[in-house]
Amino acid sequence: MIDESWKAVAKQIDECKYLYMRALHEPRDNEIRFIVEEAGLQAPLIRTGEEDPSSIAALFSDAQPIRSDSSSRLFEIAYYDYTSYTVSNETYSKYPEPPELFTGNLFRVFRWSYLLEMTRKTTYANDEHPGPGPLEHHAIVCLNHVIDVITTRPPTMTLLDRLEIKTDSLVN
Repeated sequence: MIDESWKAVAKQIDECKYLYMRALHEPRDNEIRFIVEEAGLQAPLIRTGEEDPSSIAALFSDAQPIRSDSSSRLFEIAYYDYTSYTVSNETYSKYPEPPELFTGNLFRVFRWSYLLEMTRKTTYANDEHPGPGPLEHHAIVCLNHVIDVITTRPPTMTLLDRLEIKTDSLVN
């Protein structure tokens, strides 16, 4: 029986407004681990003095930074057997276009995608190999990166306790 507990954490990820990827680690061959952190709008920046209306500072005078803080959730997403993964600078990522189909918001599970089709055409991976199920495309959409994973096995996903981990190695 396949463990479906990852879907509850994926739902929590989808409840987040924004995410930042904070860590990427390959602990062993064919294993990958990502740490992503929730982020949100912060209070508007406080400016001192009068800015020239044509200045960059004036342009951002009412800006609200998007940051993580001590109340932000940390998620670990681990794939213990994957076919491929890519990490893209979010600046160059495109929003999926028809005929691509997915469910989810920040954690997406694709039913069909160009990346999934490319994988089928350029590798030996298909819905029967390496098994035990069909190929799936998962995407974790962060403000700084977009993570795409092709796999036949679901990830292990955990909500991390900030107090139990050394966060200075994970967050800025």
